[in-house]
Amino acid sequence: MTMAGRREVLMGIDLGTTAVKVGLFDAACGEAVGLARHEYRTTSPAPGSVELDVETYWEATVAATRQAMEEAGQPTVLGIGLSSQGQTFVPLDRHYQALRPAIVWLDTRAGEQAAYLRSVFDPDEYLLRTGHPFPSAIDSAAKILWVRQHEPDVWRRTRYLMLLPDYLGLRLTGERRLDVNNAESTAMFDQTTRGWWPEALAAVGVPAEWMSPIGRPAETIGTLRAEAPQELGLPQGIPVALGSNDQFNGAVGVGNVVAGIASGTVGTAMAIVTTVSEVGPHAPRGLLRGHHPVAGLFYLLSYAKTSGVLLTWLRDLLAPSGGYEELLAEAAEVSPGSDGLVCLPHFSGTATPTFRSDVAGALVGLTLAHGRAHLVRAIIEAVCFVARDAISLTARAGQAPTELRMLGGATQSDFWMQMLSDVVRLPLQIPACGEAPVLGGAIFAGVAAGRFASVVEGSQAYYRPSRTFLPREDAASRYDDAYAAYREAMTRLYPGALDESG
Repeated sequence: MTMAGRREVLMGIDLGTTAVKVGLFDAACGEAVGLARHEYRTTSPAPGSVELDVETYWEATVAATRQAMEEAGQPTVLGIGLSSQGQTFVPLDRHYQALRPAIVWLDTRAGEQAAYLRSVFDPDEYLLRTGHPFPSAIDSAAKILWVRQHEPDVWRRTRYLMLLPDYLGLRLTGERRLDVNNAESTAMFDQTTRGWWPEALAAVGVPAEWMSPIGRPAETIGTLRAEAPQELGLPQGIPVALGSNDQFNGAVGVGNVVAGIASGTVGTAMAIVTTVSEVGPHAPRGLLRGHHPVAGLFYLLSYAKTSGVLLTWLRDLLAPSGGYEELLAEAAEVSPGSDGLVCLPHFSGTATPTFRSDVAGALVGLTLAHGRAHLVRAIIEAVCFVARDAISLTARAGQAPTELRMLGGATQSDFWMQMLSDVVRLPLQIPACGEAPVLGGAIFAGVAAGRFASVVEGSQAYYRPSRTFLPREDAASRYDDAYAAYREAMTRLYPGALDESG
């Protein structure tokens, strides 16, 4: 508490795909004392296009900040830390005014540009430099090239290219700076030099001075300048810290800050981040890799495009007026393996490790004996099998995790989480704070404000598990045949989609 008796807090701001979230955490113990979100909706002016005006992000940040501060009783903010989706960018003129809406990471308009970049770079060097297996339409680089080719007037007036975190940092402090992890998401950052890659910038046609200077998570961007506090309802002079990509912010928020821990999210998609001491030469090509927010550590990232959304799809199809609890309770009565029913959960193609858009979802082995409960269980098992694939890929890199910490809507189900622990054969923890990316931002803020000596110290001080699941050997072994059936069906229908060759 301050001398005036006001609670001291650390603030995290997370720039998400559908909402900005702001969290206030008691600086002494990490307890959440104010959480707010302000939603927005992206636009799609053409097939494959996903955009949003950057002013909308700022307005949402202002609204969520004011709401969180009010909820917490107007505490004293010691520092602010950031978290953000990757890839999303906006071109600015010399006065820092946006020249068009931001192009969101989900946007896939730049397929031709990605194909061109694939023809330019040697695959092995590209992987070494960027940590990406190959140029894709999701990367900022391909979409920036699209703007250059299709919007010459915008390109002529562009003087800066900013991702969301350095844009928000600019609005807050007046300073340009971007964290290394979000810089990596552009596919124009060189992990070997920890700076912008000249050859990639040249291939896209971007002058180096257009890109923001690079810093590490928890380093100070600057302090709140006069204009920002007036809108946010905060005093001037609060330090603002660089954050990270939301997946890695989440890792920090759940204590995934030492080698051997994996953390993930089961929501619309699934992403699993494993912290490692090094990226060995045997790491599969399809794994994304790069520098961890903790200095000296690295991450391996695996993700699937469709995960928990499959259960939503099935509920809307079969029981639109029902709840998830009823479906999960029915599924719990079905034996492991769903009586031979196998779900292929890649309804929007594969992501890691092969990034195949030709792969579709399927239900294999349906008989008249199968009912709704079997369909539900098959989907839940398939999501767990994708997680096992991800853990197996990491193990092939020589550094298998020893425990897993999960976030997302699926964590509300003990049945689902116990199954996941059984399938991946790892202890599994559910964090007490479900807004881990926001908490990660607050931890970065704590380092910048001098509350913590390091990110590891802050993360370990604030992380608390709410529930723990241990793999049951008898149950785990019963999933082996079902997992083998899933992989056999994938291999038969989509040869190479599981990247057996590594």
